[in-house]
Amino acid sequence: LKSWRLLRKLRCSTTRITKLVQAVLALHLTSSE
Repeated sequence: LKSWRLLRKLRCSTTRITKLVQAVLALHLTSSE
């Protein structure tokens, strides 16, 4: 549920969403390995 709050806040700033998406993808890649 914490992510929901972050998503709501990030919803205001699309620029931050892009950076967050990249960070999440990077984390997924590292966790996959």
